[in-house]
Amino acid sequence: MRRGEFINSMGAGVLLVCSGSCMLAGCSSGDESPTVDPPGNGGGPAMVSIALSSIANIGDQTKKSSILFFKIGSGNTPSDFVATEAVCPHQGGSLVWEQNNGIIECQLHFAQYTQNGAIVQGPQNTTGNTRELKVYPITISGDTITATIS
Repeated sequence: MRRGEFINSMGAGVLLVCSGSCMLAGCSSGDESPTVDPPGNGGGPAMVSIALSSIANIGDQTKKSSILFFKIGSGNTPSDFVATEAVCPHQGGSLVWEQNNGIIECQLHFAQYTQNGAIVQGPQNTTGNTRELKVYPITISGDTITATIS
């Protein structure tokens, strides 16, 4: 084998080993919290709005811009609605409101939270822990519900 052939074959082998280890390093099962941020406007509070009709009935829910909106009361006042983050702070699972149980639940590891964001149950069958959910203030104007994200 000539020197040039040897260097070329060794270079390909080293490249293969390095790229494989880099790909494996990207697959993490650690406890890092996802960094899903709601929309912002350069540092000030952001507003996320939905139509009142999109969650007209108790238990209805919808997601917009990483915010989970759901209806808990029979009226149309801010206290009849909740706006919280739509992604679980543990590992980024989707959150849903379960009206029958009165909880917000992660669909990935089944962590559970109250409508006020407090932890009811931590993630199941996994490592790591979670934090309380962010709950955002709501205003209603006409037929629009707006959550203020700060």
